Amino acid sequence: MLEKYVSRVCGVSMAGGEGRRLRPFTNNQPKALLPVGTEKKPMLEFSMQPWLKLGIDKYVFCTGYMSEMIERHFGNGSKFGVNIDYSIEDARLETGGAIKNAIGNRKLSKNSPVIVFYCDDFVRLDPLDLIKSHMLGIKKHGFKATLVATDSFRCDFGIIETEDIDDKLKRVVNFKEKPLINKHANVGIYILEPEVLDHLDGFQSPFKFESVVIPELVKRDWLMVYEIPWGNWLPVNTDKDYGDILKISLTDFYSKVL
Repeated sequence: MLEKYVSRVCGVSMAGGEGRRLRPFTNNQPKALLPVGTEKKPMLEFSMQPWLKLGIDKYVFCTGYMSEMIERHFGNGSKFGVNIDYSIEDARLETGGAIKNAIGNRKLSKNSPVIVFYCDDFVRLDPLDLIKSHMLGIKKHGFKATLVATDSFRCDFGIIETEDIDDKLKRVVNFKEKPLINKHANVGIYILEPEVLDHLDGFQSPFKFESVVIPELVKRDWLMVYEIPWGNWLPVNTDKDYGDILKISLTDFYSKVL
């Protein structure tokens, strides 16, 4: 049953953004092709790793900015042993709109589950365990979607606790520099059942999956979380992130025991 389910899954990569926060690196190439790790391979090759390991052999890349360069590099996917198709956006559609567009242009079927992932997130997890958890959630609780999240996250700011002295003054009673916050952080990986894909028809593009669709899934009690350690997520959103990721062997990152 598990193998049959995996055989139906299509991987959907969000690879259409301009990568404005990573300029000038993305002036002449799309973010998905930026060389990363000490290996200097295109980032989308690495962000696909968990799903290739799982055995997913069908992919749709949602592209827009410099799409032709991505298509030229990955082709039809044969050199990776998979099939890759492309859903091209003429205008920015955001995450939710990109998925809806892929369905509308018949690159993606609404009749099979999908795993949505971003090209610029490197996430170490056990993909088989993720699928097992998702299937259990469907069977026992009727969930229609799984969101991957960290068990905590590092705050980017110093956190200050204060107490009032009088109407105008406050005393600092505690200070922590960039502490770990014991809250889940969304890493941007989703397993979506056909019911969720069908639900996208009710939204007008462009729309963000995170701010528009996820709240609806919560209201319907369709959404569960799959938790991973904070250190198992390496996002690349800024030039500092990019500089840091160039110093890391991503082959070693993915190969470490979970």
